[in-house]
Amino acid sequence: MPLYVQDRTLMLAVREVQRSGPRLEAFFGAMYSSALRPEEVTALNKRNLSIPEPEWNGAKGEYEYGWGEFHLDEAEPHAGKRWTGSGKPRDKRQLKSRSVGEGRPVPIPPELTALLWHHTGAYGYGPDGRLFCGERGGEVPMITYTRVWRAARELALTKEAQATPLARRPYDLRHAA
Repeated sequence: MPLYVQDRTLMLAVREVQRSGPRLEAFFGAMYSSALRPEEVTALNKRNLSIPEPEWNGAKGEYEYGWGEFHLDEAEPHAGKRWTGSGKPRDKRQLKSRSVGEGRPVPIPPELTALLWHHTGAYGYGPDGRLFCGERGGEVPMITYTRVWRAARELALTKEAQATPLARRPYDLRHAA
């Protein structure tokens, strides 16, 4: 499933947003390429990830990436400190429209597999196995990924396109998938 021009342009713009953009490229890529909700991406852990090793194609002189799979089993929706039982901005919950402990498999297309290999090579996993971490460890704060997304939109889109609902929120990536 190749990215289209607008989507590719937005993803490249995410990479350009300093400081946190480069570490969020695969975060947004998972929303777009695998139609994940922000609360599902935030909860991703090493145990949820099944991606094949890249294979060297000598004829092309590059690595090739295959299909993988996310094994989703929980979400971390953002509610704010005042509304969670833990006093943290997010609490762990079951997946939307699923019973506690009921998971779902989600395919990972090759382009996202490549992004995930790059991400884990550059940033590793958090101490708790978390796939996407903030600069200081722990979850990626909602304000951080929202700011990066807004800045990427400004870099990638014309003023006219910015005035439309096109990719206004990170959640819109799920619908574009």
